[in-house]
Amino acid sequence: MPLIPLMIDISNKKVFVIGGGNVAERRVNTLVDYAKDIHVISPTITENLKDMVQRSTIKWSEKLFEINDIQQADFIVVATNSASTNQCVLQHKPSHAMINMAGAATSGDVVFPSILRRGKLTLSISTNGASPALTAQILAEFQQQFTSRYEMYVDFLYECRQRVKRSPLSSLEKQRFLKSILADRYLEKDNQRDVVKWLDSLN
Repeated sequence: MPLIPLMIDISNKKVFVIGGGNVAERRVNTLVDYAKDIHVISPTITENLKDMVQRSTIKWSEKLFEINDIQQADFIVVATNSASTNQCVLQHKPSHAMINMAGAATSGDVVFPSILRRGKLTLSISTNGASPALTAQILAEFQQQFTSRYEMYVDFLYECRQRVKRSPLSSLEKQRFLKSILADRYLEKDNQRDVVKWLDSLN
C-alpha cells in the first residue's frame, strides 16, 4: 500500500525505541525534536545516546526487550540486529500504536523521510526505501535551494498574513498582496521591513 505523507504531533506521545546501536541513535536524533517522552530499550547503547540519558533528554532501560515493555507505547521504533526480536516486537505491538521497522520499512506502518527544516518550513523526501541515494541527493538539492534565509522569510510571510487579516483591504486585495510577496526579493531583510511598515500604516 502507498504511504500517505502526514504531519503528526507526537509531542505528548509515548515513544519507545527498541535497540541502541547507530540506527537507533539516528532515529532518536530525529525524534528528540518532536517528542518529549522517548524510552530506549536495549542492553547497550551508543555513547551519544548515553549522553542524552545523562542530560535526561531520553530514558533508557538497560535490558533485553520483553513484550510488556511496549504495552503503553504510542509509537515504536524497532532497530535491533536481531530478526527474531524485531518480529516479536511487530507481533506484540499494541493495536493503537504506530511502528517503524528500521531494517524493513514495508513491514511497519511508518517510514522516516529525510527532513529539512527552516523554522516553520518543513520539507521531507522519501522513496519508501527504494533509493536512499536518490533521497540524499534530493535533500542536498533542497539544502542549496532553501537556505537558512528561508527561516526568517517564512516568519515574515506569517507576520504579513496575520497583519493582512486585520487590515481594511478587500478580500481580492489581500489575496493579490499575499501572492505578490512570494518573490525572491522578499528574502532580503530590508524589503521585508518595508512591507511590514506599509502594512502597519494601513491600520
